Order: sequence, then structure tokens, then C-alpha cells
Amino acid sequence: MKKDHNKASLRHPDFAQNCDFLFGLFPLAFMAVYLYGLRPALMLAVSLLTAVICDFLAARMRGQKYDSSENSSLVFAAAFTLMLPATAGYYIVVAGVAVAVLIGKHAFGGAGSYPFQPAALAYAAVTVSWPDQIFLYPAPFSQISLFGGAASSVSESTAHILQAGGVPNIPSLDLILGNYAGPMGTTFCLVIAAVAIYLLLKRRISFSLAGSFLMTCAVISVCFPRVSTASRLDLLKYEMLSGAIIYAAVFLLCDPVTAPKNRLARIAYGILTGFLTMMFRYYGSYELGVCFALLLANAFSGYLDRLCSRITFERRSRPV
Repeated sequence: MKKDHNKASLRHPDFAQNCDFLFGLFPLAFMAVYLYGLRPALMLAVSLLTAVICDFLAARMRGQKYDSSENSSLVFAAAFTLMLPATAGYYIVVAGVAVAVLIGKHAFGGAGSYPFQPAALAYAAVTVSWPDQIFLYPAPFSQISLFGGAASSVSESTAHILQAGGVPNIPSLDLILGNYAGPMGTTFCLVIAAVAIYLLLKRRISFSLAGSFLMTCAVISVCFPRVSTASRLDLLKYEMLSGAIIYAAVFLLCDPVTAPKNRLARIAYGILTGFLTMMFRYYGSYELGVCFALLLANAFSGYLDRLCSRITFERRSRPV
């Protein structure tokens, strides 16, 4: 019994937190396998193995002992991979995870020290490098080669249709359940909502942060619709339920290292990220702009924390 207690005390302080995020990503991986076959499972296996190898190499280069209980890289790898289409090449998976772990995490000092969300950084890197593969998605239940990556049918995402000035034609139920072509793990809004409740109860994510982000995106999409031929409610539905906005709100935006700690700063950070996300969507070259918006907002996280902490302190110290 004493030996087990000693083993538990040697675990990294964030081990349980990272396990909760991995547990939350598992249902999305299961749904991806259900819709697209075994290829997403193999992509995730390659992703997780690459993350472990990169952590091991980084520890050896620093002359440190490899800590298997420091499992944040597994979270970055899984979160990044689930934003890819099920037909993405394995070399894209390996390259993206290497960017997330070696550059996004270890180049800035390792766990707890990185200023930019590693999974978002990885996605931005592979998007710029291989846009032709990143934005073509297989239809659900299509035949996908396990190693070739070819699919019987591929299509553009709802985000691309909106960007081109069109209006998608997807039934609301399919939109909520994720039964349409898109990134293999980000379309299951109902499952993501259930996972969000679990993470909120475990106090792993911030309601004020995710809520302010989603509210900002919703207000901009209603007040400034980018397609004049559709009703604002329809546009709101497609803007919010496609393009990985809800996925990013749960698994990327609420990263405990890059997000501000002050509650007021979290609200401001969520509003800023929501505004930037919609600007990247409306005027950017890439349809999935939330990762680029998040990386830009990461640069202001520390400043917002300091500013809002000072405001909160001054408000509390005023005489009644």
C-alpha cells in the first residue's frame, strides 16, 4: 500500500487533468471510427506514438530523465489529429505532432511554460503546408483506404461553402450529430457538449471563458451575416455548429497554461478570441480560422491577466 502511494506521488502534478482531457477526447475518436472506419484509429495511434517519441528525444537532448507521467503531449497530439480529415496522410500527422511537441511545447521550456497552444500551432503549420489535403473531407461511411488515404467520395466543408458565399444544405439533426463531411472529430456537437459538462464538473475548463467565446461568435454571426440570401437563424446554426468552433471552445481555448487565470481576463480573452475567429472566417484565406485566431489571442493572454488582475485588486481595495 505504501509502495502504491509513493508511485502516485511521483506522478506529474497535471497527470489527472490531462487524463480527463484524454478521456473527453475518446468519445470523439470512437465516433470518428464509427463514421470512417479504422483509419482514424490508426492515425491516432501514429499521433500518440509520435508524441511519446518526441518527448523522449527532448528529454535526452536536455540530459533529463524521460517522465512518462507527463502526458500533456498525448492531449495535444489527440486534439490536433481529430481536427484533420480522415484521409490526411500519416506524414501530416507525424509532422503536426512534431511541431506541437518539439516546437510548441519543448522549445519554450516544456510542460506549463508554452505561450501558444501546441495543438492549434500544429494545425496552423499543416494547414499552411498542405492546404489541399486539409480541406477535403470524406463523406461519412465512405470507403477509405487504410494506408492509401483515398476515399470513394470527398467534398468541401460547410465552412468553405459559407466562405464562398453559399448556404449549406444539411439537416439540423445531422448537423448536431456530426453526420456530414468535416474534420473527423470536431463535428459531433452533441458529444462535445456532453464532454464539456463532464469537464466543467471536474473543473477542467472555464464556463466564463468558453461562454464568452461562443457568445461573441454567435453575436457577430447574427449581427453581421456574411451571406445575404439566407436567414440569420440559419446562418447562426451553420456558423456555430460547423468549423470546429465548439470543439475549440472545449479542447483548445481552455488550455490551463495558455488561458488567463483571472476570471475577468478570461472573459476578455474569450471575447477577443471570438472576435478574431469570426474575422479570420470572414476575411481569412483558410476556412478553419479558429486555430489562427487562438494563436494570435495567446499573445495577449499574459497582458490581459496582468491588466485584469490589477483592475480586480484596485476594485477590492477601494474603501466602502
